[in-house]
Amino acid sequence: MQVTNRPGEHITCLIIMIATIVWVQWTSFLLSVAWGIGLILLIYTLFKLRRVRKISILINDTAIVALIIVIGYMLYHSSGEIIKNGLAGHDAWAVILSRLSLILFVLPFALAAMLTKKKPLYLAIGTWRTTIYFPWIFKGPLKDPIWRFMLIFLVMVCAVFSFYIDWGQPELLALAGYALSFALINAVLEELLWRGYILSHFVSGFGELKGLVIAGVTFGLYHYHLGFSWPVCLLFSIFGIMMGGVAIRSKGLAPVMVMHFVMNVLFVLSGMIL
Repeated sequence: MQVTNRPGEHITCLIIMIATIVWVQWTSFLLSVAWGIGLILLIYTLFKLRRVRKISILINDTAIVALIIVIGYMLYHSSGEIIKNGLAGHDAWAVILSRLSLILFVLPFALAAMLTKKKPLYLAIGTWRTTIYFPWIFKGPLKDPIWRFMLIFLVMVCAVFSFYIDWGQPELLALAGYALSFALINAVLEELLWRGYILSHFVSGFGELKGLVIAGVTFGLYHYHLGFSWPVCLLFSIFGIMMGGVAIRSKGLAPVMVMHFVMNVLFVLSGMIL
């Protein structure tokens, strides 16, 4: 998908998204509300200026997406905290059910798509047969259908993580059940949010590569509130770009949901996520 943008639009929109996802995780509820009000004022100002001069529609649309993220994140985080406090002493159930709060993060994007009557590009099952290239997804000396790429990738990842899992721990079966439940909820809802809606929006506006960078970087930084450090979040941004590339090549979410699910299971079993 080839899209022509004005100079500086992509960087400006990337900055807006990074600033928003960092701000809502790093500050209080009231300061997040203040950021949302600031975005509303920015959207209103840009809308007014468009009448007298050529102001970027993409920047205005990005500010709207950022506002939806603020609303969705506050709903998701607040409900998650209520669930965790209500289930104090039942840590596993608290974490699993709090991940269901992601529905409230997805909901504002779903409503916005319904109101605008725009079908997100990647809100579909997708295909496993499309060619994917290694190492750069879109280009590279090696190419394979997505199903074979995924099989090789997951076998390699499982082999690496097997050295970090305590296979002799007494609660391994219980941990495996928790891992499967957590991974299923998290993979489905996060993929709907980040690849189904957010990636689709930015690819529509900026094309595949630039849209992929904005959505992938923001996805990685979003993990800060889950207890990961900023350097680890930057690593997750790389994974976010890779998973976004799989969604783009497959034209849907099924392959990347499987990838996300397996990765989350391994993260839990290895102790990275508790």
